[in-house]
Amino acid sequence: MTSRLPDDRGVALPLALMSLALLAPLMLAFASLSVSEPVIARNQIRASQARALADSGLEYALWALSAPPHLGGLPSPLPGTPAPAPFDGRTFVTLGITGGFTVRVANDTGGDPQVRTITAVGWADGKRAHRQVAADAVAIPRPGARAPCALCVQGALSVSGNVAIDGANRDPACGDDAKYGTFTREATTVSGPAAITGGAGGTAEHQPAAAFEPVTLSPAALDALRAIALRAGTYYGPGFPSGGLVSDGGATWGGRIAFGASSSLPDGVVFIDATDGRNLEPGGATTTLAGARLEAGAFAAPDGVFRGWIVVNGALEIAAGLRVRGLVYAVDTLTLRATEPGSIEGLVVALNARETEARIETPAGGGMSIRFDCRLAGGAGLVPPGFTLIPGTYREERD
Repeated sequence: MTSRLPDDRGVALPLALMSLALLAPLMLAFASLSVSEPVIARNQIRASQARALADSGLEYALWALSAPPHLGGLPSPLPGTPAPAPFDGRTFVTLGITGGFTVRVANDTGGDPQVRTITAVGWADGKRAHRQVAADAVAIPRPGARAPCALCVQGALSVSGNVAIDGANRDPACGDDAKYGTFTREATTVSGPAAITGGAGGTAEHQPAAAFEPVTLSPAALDALRAIALRAGTYYGPGFPSGGLVSDGGATWGGRIAFGASSSLPDGVVFIDATDGRNLEPGGATTTLAGARLEAGAFAAPDGVFRGWIVVNGALEIAAGLRVRGLVYAVDTLTLRATEPGSIEGLVVALNARETEARIETPAGGGMSIRFDCRLAGGAGLVPPGFTLIPGTYREERD
């Protein structure tokens, strides 16, 4: 079969024209991208700068809330809501040559007196771009200053044996010497050689529930303490092994744990959580509450003294003569059975969520001393002061 075309002359021109027709749209697309991409990149830079400036406003507000005595600090409670300038949300704070921010600090809309809502808007590139972020912050409470006692039990209390409870306040920074040795919602039963004293008196029984609010950690404060313990590796609750530590190395949390010579606690904020990691709701089920037991050798410090806060979202049992300098806080009941001399200097609180009886008893040869100390109850430098962000509340908002 012979070809109808005698040769291939003239083919190059049609192929060139077809190639140009195919490449022309691509060239136009690339030309368009070369114009739009720098604009997109510039806008992205502006947005990132604005977000960083908004975060700076958030940090500035946190500093001011945590430093009320300093120039520029915010007092607690706030003098108004929102706070005065520059924390009113209208005062522009210049930061370098890139822009600045406005920040608004207000009281909690839910009524928690320890919570503040912070809203910050960052402005970049001559206010051509802005981003708004918000978060809730809570004050890590210092319960010693407001505590009415050395041992506060929101329920019944039984004290027996060689027990000495001293509620005298020797720190003028913590107010007058007007605290009781024990302060209970129901009756206090004392037997044996137990001695209970205080500046306001030894025992105060049948106190109203509202009287325990000064020593009750709010849900927001408990959430913040969880986060602090998680960062320090002293959180015991759901999320193991990445969420904290557990003696058996398991990945689940049954809510029961014992500390002793083989599993001791370091100083700082120790948080032992409920099985579901949730705070107890008013009238809610108490079946998820944790149970912790402290035995001989439970503290890692060379001198055997724990310094800091032990917070148990449930019941706490101390089954040895241990020494604590700080806060012992149990959402449920507290049981102290000191088989040898032990002491707690600071503050002890038991909220008796299950409405059971708190017990302090010393078998033969044992002894327990509880002495109020305002500075130690506040953590003595081991508990972060001031306000901290409540986990899960940081958010970017549209204005």
